[in-house]
Amino acid sequence: MKDKKYILITKDLHNSLIEFLDEIQFDIAGNNDKESMHKVNFISWAIGELVNSFEAYFPKKKSREDYVDETFMDWNLPEMSDEDYNKLVDQVDNFLKGWEKEYKKSSKKKSAKEPKSNSKLKPQSKEKFVPPLNDIAEYMSLEEIKEYLLEDEELTDEERFDLYYEEHRRVQEEKNSMSYSELLRKSGVKPPEKN
Repeated sequence: MKDKKYILITKDLHNSLIEFLDEIQFDIAGNNDKESMHKVNFISWAIGELVNSFEAYFPKKKSREDYVDETFMDWNLPEMSDEDYNKLVDQVDNFLKGWEKEYKKSSKKKSAKEPKSNSKLKPQSKEKFVPPLNDIAEYMSLEEIKEYLLEDEELTDEERFDLYYEEHRRVQEEKNSMSYSELLRKSGVKPPEKN
């Protein structure tokens, strides 16, 4: 069985088609011959299909500013000045831009590796997408990571602690790490001579 294909029409055209078919059906209904009865039956079926058809809505595409404003209005943020609020919005916006940039890089790599196939599209989950911690942790402060882990209902307290501690250690290692040249300079050792 072939996949069903659909054509979207405007609500105005939909209503006009129903009215038009209804008028034709009314004109034909006065005739008593067999062919007229077939036409009436067909038009009744077509009107029924139109009346019982699915409605589709195209959501207005939101700009980044709309999304950020809408998102922050839902949060219970502490009282802050407009300047502090704008700084917070800019930080989140920069985080989202950075995450989006990294996501686009990785999706370009995947699409280059995977050839396009004519297979069926998989239905998308209705659940809210939560990116893995490893994908976004490098763009978040430890406080943000803590909040992120506390909001994840699927994790146990032990798992939350382990993930937070792992990130805490990674951040500490980044702070305390130094390059090979810095290590040699700080220890006062000269690099080995190349032959």
